[in-house]
Amino acid sequence: MKLIGIDIGTSSIKAVRIGTDGGLSVEAAVSRPYAADGAPTRDASLWARLAEEALVELAAGETIAAIGFTGQMHALVALDGGGRLAAPVRLWLDMDGAADLAALVAAYPGSLAAETGNIPLPDFTLAKWLWARRLDPGLSQRVIGLYCAKDYVRAALDPSAPFVVDRNEATGMQVFDPFADRWHDDLLARAGLPRAALPRPVPATEAAGVWRGIPLVVGAGDQAAAARAIGALVPGVASLSLGTSGVLSIPLAKSALPAQWDGAFHLFPTGFGDDYQVIGTVPAFGATLRWLQSLFDRSMAELDAAALSQPIGGGRALFVPYLAGAGAPHPDHDLTGTLAGLTVASDRAAIVRAVYDGLAQELAAIAGEAAAIGAPTETIVLSGGATHLPGLVATLAAFLPGACRVVDAAEASAVGAALTALDHLVPGNALGISTAAVHRAQVLVPRDDWRQARAAVLAGGQFQQKG
Repeated sequence: MKLIGIDIGTSSIKAVRIGTDGGLSVEAAVSRPYAADGAPTRDASLWARLAEEALVELAAGETIAAIGFTGQMHALVALDGGGRLAAPVRLWLDMDGAADLAALVAAYPGSLAAETGNIPLPDFTLAKWLWARRLDPGLSQRVIGLYCAKDYVRAALDPSAPFVVDRNEATGMQVFDPFADRWHDDLLARAGLPRAALPRPVPATEAAGVWRGIPLVVGAGDQAAAARAIGALVPGVASLSLGTSGVLSIPLAKSALPAQWDGAFHLFPTGFGDDYQVIGTVPAFGATLRWLQSLFDRSMAELDAAALSQPIGGGRALFVPYLAGAGAPHPDHDLTGTLAGLTVASDRAAIVRAVYDGLAQELAAIAGEAAAIGAPTETIVLSGGATHLPGLVATLAAFLPGACRVVDAAEASAVGAALTALDHLVPGNALGISTAAVHRAQVLVPRDDWRQARAAVLAGGQFQQKG
């Protein structure tokens, strides 16, 4: 059997064709960047065009059983009755609605965290809707459909497709109650968002639409899809995706959900059953690596080799990785990073080592906080572009709790989307990507001086290194 998974990503369309005869194999992969420099696009029609080009290439001469979808979460694509854009497209990284969200929260009588699973954040769709409605007070009367990125593309491929969304994506809109499994009517009324403009929540494995006779399967958000690909949907097995952000996704059994949920960690239904994903993030993970390249005008391969020349966890320099603010479980977009403890002996290798150690220690600290609320990490499976850097992988493996593995597929989210299509056809199947163990030369915990630096930044202060 052959299936296709397609990922409507932040910077590109990525798609894979997998075969399942005799085990899982990735037969072909396609990447279609939106721009030569990797910049994101807010042109939803470009998503659809490049997605169809990728599907045409992967399906040529093949018998495809089904196509599954995934993509960036929290996008706002609002359509009017004529199928036109009713508001500007916004992406998860657009924070225009921060003030509008703050105003709604100030007037809200309840707790959005307790009622939507997440503290109110401008990353999520609700804030983008509030911003668009403030700019266009008539928007509520004109909008007939609110789409996430992947569902917009699915509808573009089949305009007659049912208007549905998976529960994982629905929760990312922050107007869905993942505990009661329903749209939050009171919150919708306060936001001026018509209930009729929202899709029907369905399982990630439901088919909704057809392209050239091939069923289109709804799928889930990119992190849930990546977790499906690498087997990180069972308690104890976590997914660490190393891309634009560093995203640590940890399964949390429904029975282990804390009675009082504060929403500091992101919480999403997986879309594949009753359990949840607890998610912590390092928002500028990929940007930090690009910052190093710009700083030293060297390739990441050269910088990675420099890091390998220094002992992991050693050196005086300390780095707290908030170059684009802090993510869950301490979300604050206004925080800045810290590079402290520099001396005249702090050469390129020492600084790269400090940055690598800082990224790894931040992720280890997030994993520790997740374990404290009932989401432990016995195994962590790494995926994403940064896994090709052996020095970085070794650093992560040294600090992260649990056994680390690296997935041997380039596009885990797209593969997870393809497996979601397989789940539609063969319910209950247990196929996954094979993984290779990472050699773990040492097991480290975050340094006390690094913890102190992190705590100072999170508290809004400055770290003063002594000695």
